[in-house]
Amino acid sequence: MRMTRPLYLPLIACLLFTITLSTLSCKDGSTKPSGTAIVDDELKKLDKDQFTIEMKKGSAVILDLRMPQEFEQGHIEGAININFFDPEFKYKLLELDRDKSYYLYDKGEAKSFRAMNYMEDNGFAKVRMLKGGWKEWSTVKEEEEKPNQ
Repeated sequence: MRMTRPLYLPLIACLLFTITLSTLSCKDGSTKPSGTAIVDDELKKLDKDQFTIEMKKGSAVILDLRMPQEFEQGHIEGAININFFDPEFKYKLLELDRDKSYYLYDKGEAKSFRAMNYMEDNGFAKVRMLKGGWKEWSTVKEEEEKPNQ
């Protein structure tokens, strides 16, 4: 007697493959669920021009995450220094008003990115960061200040 395989097995296999594939594609780190929408972390990294426009809005709070010595050597006007390496850093962030808009920068991007994600995970609705960090900001500012030759 010849055995036949049920017709629904390929359908189940296809369905399981699709579910597995969609689950894995959401875990690549570039996207995460936010309510019902998918938000790309790259959209939260503002270039110097976008950052300048956004930080000039009335309720914007600019956070410099560098060490105090670096902050004293130069910073974005109006920025508040909260040292990323301070043992109380996370507690200081949690004391901030969650209804305000926050614009973060550090020397590069890594610390701002981590702080931005931490703030979002703790109920801060609008947090953005400066793409390229202080390195990018200070380089662009120096070029703008040079006289034309």
